[in-house]
Amino acid sequence: MPMLNEDIRRQVTDLFTRNLREPVTMHFFTQKSSLISVPSQECHTCKEAGELLREIVSISDKLKLETHDLVAEAEMARKLGVEKIPGLVLQGKNRGMVRYFGVPAGYEFGVLIEALKDLSQGTTQLSENTRAQLSRLPGPVHIQVLVTPT
Repeated sequence: MPMLNEDIRRQVTDLFTRNLREPVTMHFFTQKSSLISVPSQECHTCKEAGELLREIVSISDKLKLETHDLVAEAEMARKLGVEKIPGLVLQGKNRGMVRYFGVPAGYEFGVLIEALKDLSQGTTQLSENTRAQLSRLPGPVHIQVLVTPT
């Protein structure tokens, strides 16, 4: 059963058609399905996150989804800065990347869609003033935004 209703899917399709320019790869880190459940290692939202991402990727041929097991591909996860699942690393036109942990649902869905657009275009809609201030940073910056469902 689709996770996106017809209206949302139509809106996303229109946005992607008008705005996606270059390919974007989504590296989705999850865990292999197992018949044995280990409570401390179980990912309660990986299945839903994977379903949503597969549905998003089906909307545009500019999007590619690569699914990885956090344990089996630990070296790749380390290189991409993924320590938790579900984990998502978005890579697009420029050298930067966006990491997302959890299910991109609710308000975060719109943020994911905009991030895909920005990564495909290789730019953002930051103001010139903000870009100037960011250019003065002495080196790479690691920013974390934490959200909680309410």
